[in-house]
Amino acid sequence: MIHLYDNKPIIACSTGTQSNSAIGLIRISGFRNLLDFQKFFSFDLQKIKPRFNHFSKLFCDEKVIDEIVLCFYEGPKSFNGENILELGVHGNQLNIQRILKLFIESDLVRHANEGEFSYRALRNKKLSLSQVEGLDLLLNANSSYMLDQGLDVLQGDLYKQYLDLHSSFLKLKSSVELSIDFAEDIGEEQCEALLNSAQVEFSTKLNTLHKRIKSDKSDLACPAVSLIGQTNAGKSSLFNLLLSNERSIVSEQAGTTRDYVSEYLNLGGNNFRLIDTAGLRETNDKIEKIGIDRTIEIASKAFFKVLVVNPLQTRKEDYTFLGDEEFDLLIVTHRDLKGEFKLDELMTLLPTFSSSIFVDLTSTIDNFEILDLGPIEPLSKSGPIEPLSKSGPIEPLSKSGPIEPLSKSGPIEPLSESGPIEPLDQFIENLILKKFNSLTQDKPLLVDRHRQVISSIYLDLVKFQQVMRDTGDIAIISSEMNILGAKVAELVGVISPDEILNNIFSNFCIGK
Repeated sequence: MIHLYDNKPIIACSTGTQSNSAIGLIRISGFRNLLDFQKFFSFDLQKIKPRFNHFSKLFCDEKVIDEIVLCFYEGPKSFNGENILELGVHGNQLNIQRILKLFIESDLVRHANEGEFSYRALRNKKLSLSQVEGLDLLLNANSSYMLDQGLDVLQGDLYKQYLDLHSSFLKLKSSVELSIDFAEDIGEEQCEALLNSAQVEFSTKLNTLHKRIKSDKSDLACPAVSLIGQTNAGKSSLFNLLLSNERSIVSEQAGTTRDYVSEYLNLGGNNFRLIDTAGLRETNDKIEKIGIDRTIEIASKAFFKVLVVNPLQTRKEDYTFLGDEEFDLLIVTHRDLKGEFKLDELMTLLPTFSSSIFVDLTSTIDNFEILDLGPIEPLSKSGPIEPLSKSGPIEPLSKSGPIEPLSKSGPIEPLSESGPIEPLDQFIENLILKKFNSLTQDKPLLVDRHRQVISSIYLDLVKFQQVMRDTGDIAIISSEMNILGAKVAELVGVISPDEILNNIFSNFCIGK
């Protein structure tokens, strides 16, 4: 990345560049003399007051091209520690591009690269590496949980936990050095007590963080909901229902969806990527095979997996592509078609799932029932499934046995006396949200690097404690202490491998 070593002043638009808006914010950073830009402004820059807004006309060859608001942030009291000039201009994209071109062609500045403003904040020690990663999480958040954790890493409680861990390590290191160098002066018992106290404090804080990485929850950063099944099972109809939009093509011809189609679905303030996949079947069509391969890949990575089944066309070999994949929801469609199927036999052909509903996608899409498969299994192994609405738990239609299939001759009946079950789309959305909320209640860490470093610190601490118990060799103890300290510093972001930087800042938008 060239911008890691280039100190030339930079410019970029820090607001959206895809559509027009009332105001666009352009930033110029890294200049030494503000007066170098005087020819562009009607306002006398010698009179500018830092952190105050000033009205000015913007000139190009003595012609007014916009009326703007200036705000000057004098370094080091700025976001990235450099002199920054912010221009609030009219947000028409043509206007913004014209202004950017004006300054760049003056050769006083160059266009900023992705994340360069934040990189300079890191370089000037205005932000640590972990804070930059929190900012990245915040800027690219797809869910309210991801948004909150981004803020938490940037300046909140999570960053404080990282700093506290680093502080506890320094205390542990001091107690070890004290035991080595001054044991005779203060006594072995006192040294041992200080060392034990420091180890307990450090271990306690590390264990609190380690609990948040015990299971892989990285897919929560961009949770995907995949609709998977045979050709003509009804995936695209379900996809359109959940989006409330005829986004996917629905046809009686098998194999209409040859590649996946995705859209974002906002549920409870969280963006889920809803994916309609190519139908599973044996085929000699090379293009369709590529689509099926992508379906299998999507199925393996999805946060919430829905298996859509047409029972009248189901064969065991249709699902061999999926291996041992487990599904969160089974939807059986086309019950109004002629023909019968035995439920027990159908279940022997399908992968495992957590809950199931019976859907008629060919007449009235809201006409659905819960299959008589016994109780709905929990979405996690920690306890039974909770009610899907506030109206009360789903009760059986009779007290003498399990839920029976509803009659085909009339409308769906309420499953409890408190009211009918919610529409199909709401039913599915509630299941998705329930799983998401259950997986985020223990506040898992989403930044992969943080997860990896915390895991490494944990293993290094175990090794260090073993060395402390088994050897009195000062050189070995000191070496293990240095290894542990380097990992803790890396978590906080005090030090960082250079190869991490490209990966982080390439995710940033231009102007940030």
